[in-house]
Amino acid sequence: MTVLVLAAQAAAAGRVAARPWLRVPGRRRQVPASTARSWRSRFAGRAGALREQLMRLLPAVSGQEAARPLVPSGSPGGDCLAALEAVTAGLAGRFPALAVVTAHEVAGHLSGGLWLAPAVPALRFNTTLLPADAVAAS
Repeated sequence: MTVLVLAAQAAAAGRVAARPWLRVPGRRRQVPASTARSWRSRFAGRAGALREQLMRLLPAVSGQEAARPLVPSGSPGGDCLAALEAVTAGLAGRFPALAVVTAHEVAGHLSGGLWLAPAVPALRFNTTLLPADAVAAS
């Protein structure tokens, strides 16, 4: 989530996104550049569609709050993350037990764990045999 937030902030400011540090027991490590780049790329490609789905869900979880428009952040990714935060806040307000659930956990749950998953290639089916009838041997 930190990679996506940094990318959205950088896009809004017209800068290059920074790589965050990971806290590993005993030391700190940076997220590998290729990993951060692939996460940003996947998210950027899906941000508009994800935001649309979150905005459809927002009235159901937050009631009257959904009438207020979200402030545009300056990037599709930032707008999607703002919608995710609004949905997360709406869930926490409507269901107090969910107050401890973070935005990235909500994103993972709503997307079935596919928020940043690699795209599945389109499968091509051979449809030439479907209309054919079996012919009896003579």
